[in-house]
Amino acid sequence: MIASRRSVLTASGILAATTIVALGMTTVAGSTPATATTVGGCTATVRVDSQWGSGASGGQVVTFTVANTSSSTASRWTVTWPLADGQRIVSSWNTSIGAAGGTATATNTSYNGVLTSGASTTFGVQLAGPTSAPTPGCANDAAPPTTASPPSGADVTVREADNQRTVTLFVGQTLGVALAADYLPVTATGGALTPVSTSGGYPTGQPLLATLRAVTPGTAELTTRTDHACLHATPPCALPTVLWTVRITVVDLPPTDAGQTVVVTAPDNQRDLRLRVGDTLVVSLASNYLPPTVTPAGVVVPHDVTGGYPTGQPLVARYVAAAPGQVDVATITDNLCRHQPTPCPSPQVRWVVHVTVTT
Repeated sequence: MIASRRSVLTASGILAATTIVALGMTTVAGSTPATATTVGGCTATVRVDSQWGSGASGGQVVTFTVANTSSSTASRWTVTWPLADGQRIVSSWNTSIGAAGGTATATNTSYNGVLTSGASTTFGVQLAGPTSAPTPGCANDAAPPTTASPPSGADVTVREADNQRTVTLFVGQTLGVALAADYLPVTATGGALTPVSTSGGYPTGQPLLATLRAVTPGTAELTTRTDHACLHATPPCALPTVLWTVRITVVDLPPTDAGQTVVVTAPDNQRDLRLRVGDTLVVSLASNYLPPTVTPAGVVVPHDVTGGYPTGQPLVARYVAAAPGQVDVATITDNLCRHQPTPCPSPQVRWVVHVTVTT
């Protein structure tokens, strides 16, 4: 039964208010919340509004304040805390709440999830059993779960932004997957890809990293979705599930004479190029340029990259046009002195070519 805050507060005598600070576990007398430690883009503080009894016959009413400490607007938040032995949730207001495995999870409702930077909202809970106050943790989507650096050595890497894209690989190339910690391990359909390694993902709390190798011409589909502990509580929370899919086309490496070869150098900065599928693009730049990045993945596929900063050798990168589309091949200069304790004022020079690939 969902009780109103007013009806719960009149169920017993009001004791002196106590504030429990999220994660710091500091008890502060009085009704003014103390400063909470910032975790996951938000803080949660607790005020005990009333307590009665002890042990199994005890109970309390608490008010949580959730504040967005990120510089970005949040659209949803989650507050979790461990329940004491024998403690249970009786009712709540201004939240969707559940408990599983001795952990309570409260999420926003449809009307109080959006919090601009610095904004806050409150929700209340009536607890039965031992009167130890909650010590909550808080997270929101203004500071999403960390995504680690992609797997080293991958020829092409896909991330959350590549959802619903089609990526082309040559047989023998490797595909890296780098997703946030709330994604389940990816699954691959078809026989064109074979798994090489995987780590992290839900429920480990670590970023999801995976490497797959293209082993035979054909198609494959990589899929995963987000998950969260509160989705398995009773009742489940209202956090949406995010689906992620990338379609993979694996082709044989074309012969070297399959198409024309186009070489671009420093004066070609900002140039618009047109290639056909099978053409080779060669980027030839000075040794102080970083290896280029290709956005989006799959239109031109890296063949080999040598030199560039910090090797001291001229940068030469070859790409094969693999699929119709538009792509930017971009890089930037770097200098060792920029990474010293007192960086030098060396300016960085950006370089990019805009490539359109047709059949």
